[in-house]
Amino acid sequence: MRELIVTRQFTKDFRLLDPIMQSKAERVAQQLRIRPTNIAFPIKKLQGFARPPLWRVRLGDYRLIYTFDRTSVTLHRISHRKDVYRHL
Repeated sequence: MRELIVTRQFTKDFRLLDPIMQSKAERVAQQLRIRPTNIAFPIKKLQGFARPPLWRVRLGDYRLIYTFDRTSVTLHRISHRKDVYRHL
């Protein structure tokens, strides 16, 4: 199982979410630790981000942006779909 690393921006975004979305995000983050490319989730590799490649998970109208390697999964952002891609 990979280590879960949370960025400062992710923490700020997470605090702004309602409690239901927070619990969904926590469940998805725990699943990403086990398998970051789990096909059970709507996961997509983002275009234009080669080093390191960014991935996103759809959570309704929200998007969770993350990267991963052999030892860790880093959570970068979670925000509404209209805002999340502006400040990557």
